[in-house]
Amino acid sequence: MELTRNTASGFRAIARNRLSGKWSLALGTTLLASLLGADVLMNGGSNVFSLMVNVPRNSQFYPEYFYYNDAMMARFMMAFLAMGSLFSLIGLVHFIVGPFVSFGLIQFNLDLFDRKDPELTVIFSKVEYLGKALWLRLRGAIFILLWSLLLVIPGIIKMFSYSMSGYIMVENPELTAKEAMTISMDMMRGNKWRLFCLSFSFIGWILLCGLTMGIGFLWLNPYMNAAYTAFYNEISGEYQRYGRAE
Repeated sequence: MELTRNTASGFRAIARNRLSGKWSLALGTTLLASLLGADVLMNGGSNVFSLMVNVPRNSQFYPEYFYYNDAMMARFMMAFLAMGSLFSLIGLVHFIVGPFVSFGLIQFNLDLFDRKDPELTVIFSKVEYLGKALWLRLRGAIFILLWSLLLVIPGIIKMFSYSMSGYIMVENPELTAKEAMTISMDMMRGNKWRLFCLSFSFIGWILLCGLTMGIGFLWLNPYMNAAYTAFYNEISGEYQRYGRAE
């Protein structure tokens, strides 16, 4: 029997179906999780390093006239240091809290997909896996960075290869980060382009959200997360069906 596979529009339709009647809950849960640094595809870790490294470095680009007024320069430096400290603190929170909250957000979306009654508090339900979640995100960020040093394209390909690692570990918490990433690579063979197409299909909505000063992302992020979860459920089902899962 020929296998029927969803396209990007099919995954989006499934996402809308699962979100029906749950939009408010999904919006609030996703917003809170995102503020804490969560990401269902577990690709947010590298942004933390970029933020903490580049804020101080960018000081060299400020206009030279600040150096001609000691009082103005002092006020500027105090404001700059305060802003840098705040961003570093936010980055640290995202780095430590974000990974296990990402696991919780994944669980929320899996429950949503299975038509259970997920609650907002589920995003904090994976705190016991803080170490595993942190290492998974860090390990993924390191590997993506190393591949990106070759060229940008290999880094992007690896980002898609590892994108299902978080889902895999949430459903199989006994796995190590290495095992989850290996299974994700195997699972994504032949599916990386499909995930790219799904991600790219939201580009119009992303541009529109930009015109709303970001407010539209409150609705778009839960929509995208639900679509990614629909994608994961399809390819993980195929992976198990053909006997490649352990």
